[in-house]
Amino acid sequence: MVEADKTGKRKKKCFSEEMIQDCLEVIESGDVEELFEIIPRIGVLCDSRFKKPLIKLLSSGDTKKREFAAYSMGAMADRSFLVHLRKAFLEASTKRGFGSNELQIAIIEAIGAIGDDAAVDFFLPTLKTCCARKAADARKGAGKIAARMGKWIIESLGTIAQQGGQQSLQALVELTAHPDPEIKAQALSEISVAYWHRPNEVDDSTLNKIYQLTTHPESIVSESALSALQNLADVGCGRAETFFSSSQEYED
Repeated sequence: MVEADKTGKRKKKCFSEEMIQDCLEVIESGDVEELFEIIPRIGVLCDSRFKKPLIKLLSSGDTKKREFAAYSMGAMADRSFLVHLRKAFLEASTKRGFGSNELQIAIIEAIGAIGDDAAVDFFLPTLKTCCARKAADARKGAGKIAARMGKWIIESLGTIAQQGGQQSLQALVELTAHPDPEIKAQALSEISVAYWHRPNEVDDSTLNKIYQLTTHPESIVSESALSALQNLADVGCGRAETFFSSSQEYED
């Protein structure tokens, strides 16, 4: 029995090593189509030998390869990549070439997936820039891209908050007071997602903010607030359930 267990472990180890080598060969070949296909495997294997080639690709001249590197770093969830991702984002933000916006979004998503709460210090100034661009070019392509990027930043804050990031959660709560209704609405949605695994830990002040926004004059905000409360109630938040019970009694 012991010998059988050892044999099974050796086979598993050999299989994993074979997969690692296959991934390294694909990374080395640089075939874009094959690169994106191996991201899930890189995320499962998380082998340290992927680090150097991914960092190298992130600083390459090919935007799609850089995008692949960013997503792979996010899949590995290794915090040592953060400094490289931030540097790559700042470089990409100064360019207007084909694919630069997709690269920035890939980097934002990767930073969120890694889950470092300190990323809020990077995200909030970036979101402020996105809001300024959106306001300046509301009806132009640049404005739409800025809005899309802002959406990804808020979603990444939500991902980090769901993993227990208190700074990111606080940032989302503060964004419920943002003058842009779309940002308010998304922040509300992400707050409810952040508490999925701990619905009864939502503090009273945050819940009261959500209550208040159910009567906001902008329908996108009021509907998002109601949806956030419903999401919390669905996962077991007793106080959110009470809100709907009280509302029903009032109507009756």
